[in-house]
Amino acid sequence: MKKRGSILAVLLAATLAACSLSACSNGKTETPADTKTEETTEKSEDTKTEEATEAPKEEEKETTTATAGEKPEGFNYAPVENTENKEIKIATLTVSNNPFWNTVVAGIDAAKDYLADKNVTVDVIEFDDFDGQAFAEAIDTCVVKGYDAITTVGVADTIVPAIDKATAAGIPVYTFNSDTEKESTRVAFVGQDLYAAGGVAAQQMVDLMGEDGKVAIITGFYNVNAHELRRQGIEDELAKHSGIEVVGSVENHDSGDEAYTATKDFITANPDLKGIFVTAGGPHGAAKAIEELGMTDKISLVCFDTTDEIVSYLEKDAIKATVTQDPFGQGCDPIILAYNQVVTGKTDVTGKAFTAMDVYTPANVGEIK
Repeated sequence: MKKRGSILAVLLAATLAACSLSACSNGKTETPADTKTEETTEKSEDTKTEEATEAPKEEEKETTTATAGEKPEGFNYAPVENTENKEIKIATLTVSNNPFWNTVVAGIDAAKDYLADKNVTVDVIEFDDFDGQAFAEAIDTCVVKGYDAITTVGVADTIVPAIDKATAAGIPVYTFNSDTEKESTRVAFVGQDLYAAGGVAAQQMVDLMGEDGKVAIITGFYNVNAHELRRQGIEDELAKHSGIEVVGSVENHDSGDEAYTATKDFITANPDLKGIFVTAGGPHGAAKAIEELGMTDKISLVCFDTTDEIVSYLEKDAIKATVTQDPFGQGCDPIILAYNQVVTGKTDVTGKAFTAMDVYTPANVGEIK
């Protein structure tokens, strides 16, 4: 739901009064593993290739709150008890432009439903794309309306002043899925170690195609930090292999149709192409193009996430590997963290709380839950 100018305030007010707007969930929900912060994350057996990628490390801190309650199934953090039964309002701003987000919204809805019995209202505001100005205006409106906490996709640096304004007003803000490149006063980012994930994807490609050949990159948006971190991780890892050439990269705006066209264009321009990466939404479009051209045995497609479309193409061997990021946890975790902070006045985590990251291939696709 994209809001602009003066229309934003009117429509957003109506949206918040109605409590929430939620996309129907037709994606595949992944059950999150136990959450780890950057300092404590253990490498999954499925992602042993991650060891080959050296991601830049940032100083992380973890602060433990008072004893939490029982952790519901699928939650990575245990909600504390609202012993004073204080009324709490949390606003969650999310994107809804491709099937991946259905599982994020499922996580949001799970947290919303669980907290409803604790006198907590979670208002969900969805946007059609990564419009930083629209998100910034929405955050400003949430501050005016007196929300107790805000969780938001860190869509662009445009939202940093709004985040800082909210925290200055005593409203904790958590980002998820993508963090802003520019530093803000948000409490924590919940999501994939995106640069490292790019490196894991690149190593998968090397394992598939060998030490030489041409590859292409289809990325979502150049101005979305999450997509750029993955692309940079891919390119930096591939640079360690002198025989591999990146012939180019293009945006597909998370569109399967654009990924389909871009894939055919790359193959036409590079008949000897051996690999394609899709860093964000729309990999099923690339898989469709490869399948139609009868090149599933010649071109390796590596992507991210496990939507129904991706799983289908994994099963048909048109996608050779995909790296997960726990979208359910990305929706659920920041809401629970924000709620706990409002209740206790303390933070469970600060800095970056990375979600589980596993690799699935045609060989182990049956293990996807």
